[in-house]
Amino acid sequence: MKHMNLVSVFISFLLLIHTSCEKEDKKVDYSGTYCLNIQNLEMIIVQEDGELTFTVQNDLLVDGSGSMAGDTLVLNARTSGAETFTCKVAFTDDLQQFSGPYAITDDLGRVFSSGILVGIKGKCATYNMDLYGVPKFIESDFTQLDRIAQISKFRSGTGHSFTDGTESCRSMKHYFSPFAEYRENHTVEIFSPVNGSITSVLNDGHGASDGLTNKVIQIRPDDQPAFTCEFFHCDLVSAAVVTGKKVQAGELLGHARLYYDDLDEYAFSFDVAVWAQTPSGPRLLSYFDALTDDVFGHYVSRGIESKGDLIISKEARDADPIQCDADEFLSGGILGNWVTLSSN
Repeated sequence: MKHMNLVSVFISFLLLIHTSCEKEDKKVDYSGTYCLNIQNLEMIIVQEDGELTFTVQNDLLVDGSGSMAGDTLVLNARTSGAETFTCKVAFTDDLQQFSGPYAITDDLGRVFSSGILVGIKGKCATYNMDLYGVPKFIESDFTQLDRIAQISKFRSGTGHSFTDGTESCRSMKHYFSPFAEYRENHTVEIFSPVNGSITSVLNDGHGASDGLTNKVIQIRPDDQPAFTCEFFHCDLVSAAVVTGKKVQAGELLGHARLYYDDLDEYAFSFDVAVWAQTPSGPRLLSYFDALTDDVFGHYVSRGIESKGDLIISKEARDADPIQCDADEFLSGGILGNWVTLSSN
């Protein structure tokens, strides 16, 4: 009996060694499509013949490659603007999700953007704006309109070029410029315009982003998960404003960053963008196109007759092209870039 027990233990030991060796020899395949927390972009990872490459929609990252460092997958690429992208991610045991810190730096090592990258296996939700139009899902304004003097037009020549890859050399977002007396930090509030979830909190690229200051916040609406609302230059109201937090429409997120201590520079404005993941890829749309009629009514009371007053059409912008050097505007075009609101 004692001999049989020893044989059983020995066989179990051999089976354990065999199983462990199988796990060590088995190569993990990370291939697949992953929906990212940043702008609902999709990343495609291809792993074959011992090599791993990856791409991100709209060719935002090029020459993407990956390598293992312990239990961490290190991703490296160049951005379309020739900066360096580096990300170190760890996968869940079932390989259905990854997360890890990333940074985009220039050739001098200066950080352009940084944050946490999260990918969930599978394609992102999509919405066909060409077929269904733009849904009016923004039910609360994102800032204090009574403190705003001017708003830049969608596709303006203000700030820097910001596009979705389908157009070039134009700003496909809106800048909000406060009255002069409000151009101080902790003065102009920023709210969530929707019920949803914060998908990312990133360091902004202009000015230092120390602690809770000068962040980019992205929010995915509960009712329209194919869309992302993005707010730039926000000083967070608390450390509770983090990736994954559920937010309610009208909830205070922070304040507009209007003075940069490290640059000794006052800002003229802060900005907002709205993204949609469509069947043909990510697209930018005007913040105002997604406003409910009730919310837009506040702008009507400030002298805006229609949403078209705040939008330069693609055809009009193409007919009045702006000159760019990379993302920097060299000219502003002939069309007006700003709309001045009437008095409160």
